[in-house]
Amino acid sequence: MLALTTDRGWTTKRGVKEILRPYLASMEEEGDVLGSFEPFQGLKGEAAAKLLEVIPPELLTDRQNFAPIAGDLLRAAVNNENVELVGYAIGPDRLDERVSIEGFVYFGALEYMVCTFHEEKCECEDLWSRLQTELGLESALDFPDEIRRLRPSWRPQDEGWWVWWD
Repeated sequence: MLALTTDRGWTTKRGVKEILRPYLASMEEEGDVLGSFEPFQGLKGEAAAKLLEVIPPELLTDRQNFAPIAGDLLRAAVNNENVELVGYAIGPDRLDERVSIEGFVYFGALEYMVCTFHEEKCECEDLWSRLQTELGLESALDFPDEIRRLRPSWRPQDEGWWVWWD
């Protein structure tokens, strides 16, 4: 469930666009105000730590559907250099102003075998269990909608695990 804050314009007042700017996937207009939908990718440690400081506490408990809460995902990126977050930000022109984290790429644990159709030999449940424990993501309400190996567009030289909730 989406938590809302009464501090309308908080993303602008707290400099969220400046924190996200290096990770924004779209080329919205310049300036400090977030647009109505601005996707980001590859967000890591230092930026995640800054977002933990500026996002209102009540919004750190928000989640993308059945994903872990935003605060846990941000802390995972702060505490583990193998985690890069993906999501989107919504600016003050909408009532649901927020930073939403849809998932992450984990650059490690490539020894697991995950099958497209999750046959019997698939190790996706073991991989997810490891990531939940290692990254402190026990707040997830369900298994990710997608967990698969990929080379992300922002870092095509490296292979990792795409972990995402719709």
